[in-house]
This record gives sequence, C-alpha cells and structure tokens, in this order.
Amino acid sequence: MEISGLFKAFLALAGVTGAAGGGVLLHKVINKDTISKHIDPKNLLTSAQQDKWTHRLGLLNKAADTDLSKDLLSAKKSKTTLTIDDLKSWCASNLESEFLGTKDKKFKNIKLYCGLNMGDKIQGTKVASTTGGDNSSLKTNFGKLKNKTSSELVSQLFSIRNADNTNSPWSGSTSLRDWCLSAFDMPFESGLTYDNAKDYCVITD
Repeated sequence: MEISGLFKAFLALAGVTGAAGGGVLLHKVINKDTISKHIDPKNLLTSAQQDKWTHRLGLLNKAADTDLSKDLLSAKKSKTTLTIDDLKSWCASNLESEFLGTKDKKFKNIKLYCGLNMGDKIQGTKVASTTGGDNSSLKTNFGKLKNKTSSELVSQLFSIRNADNTNSPWSGSTSLRDWCLSAFDMPFESGLTYDNAKDYCVITD
C-alpha cells in the first residue's frame, strides 16, 4: 500500500481510536518488515514472463503439501486446475506479508514460485533431461570435479566426484546431470550452488 493510502487509513482509524492510537498503528504499518523487503525486485518474475510462470506452476503442481504455506496450499486445493493468473495473484498479495525469517514456508514459496531460479540466470546451452551420460561436454564437466576440494563444491557434487564414469551407464555424468536439473529449479541466490551450476551444468554439444 502506498503512503498516501496508509495516511488515509490512519485518518480513518484516528477518527475511531484517537490520533495517538492511530499514530502508533500507522508507525507499525509503515515500518512493517515485509517479505518484499528481503527479496531483490530484480529477482522477481515480471507479469510478461509467461514461460517462466508456466514452469513455476508446474513446480507448484508437483510440490508436496508439506512444503507449501497454508494459504498457498489452500489456493492450490481450492480449484481443480490452478492457473498462471491464480499464481500471479497469490504472489502479488503475499509479497507484503510479514517476514518471519528465511526458513518460513511463505518466504521460501515466494522465492521459488514468484522469482527467478538458478537456471534463469545461467547463460549458454544448459544440461537437459535429454542429455545423455555419454555427452562429451557433460563427461568433461564431470572430470573437472575430481580434483576439487569440499570448499569448492556443494556437498552433493563433492560426494559424486569419484563415481565411475569410464563406460555405460556413465554414473558420474548422469549424477552430475541430475544435480544440475535440480539446481536449475532452486530459487536464485549468489553463492556456491550458483557458481557450481554455472561452471558444470553448461554444455557445448
């Protein structure tokens, strides 16, 4: 809500509770710690990015109920088929919800379903579900993991760096591919996961 709207709400409240009480509430509303204050606007989807909204809707439809905030789960269950517009509406209305911490389900849901993900930020030809374990670029990328330290790789990649990758079924390459696909759908944030995905999940053939 814009400050002018807040001021009108304050005036209406002051008429009922008195200026002092209304002033306290106005101060609280203006200084409310909202989710939007903890997400860079550049990392939120725009209304025009239909392909990304379609993808987010697909993620939401596959999500476990236990991973969703109560109101998002309610929205999902309220209709036989949730639409992109339904998701956009939920995102818009909940960005101004109170921020309860980075572990809060609503905050995590907004980052995942209303914002850019790792894959959106990575340039080039990315690993896909159709990328075979015998893909030469994927095998090369997997080979780069071998001499990396635990501080240079996320734990999942560090744990697979010594997997056998000498012949079919190319366990090392397919494990890397599966990690990449999972990483692409994580909410974007700078750090080791993004750096690893950028370095090892882009292929040239």
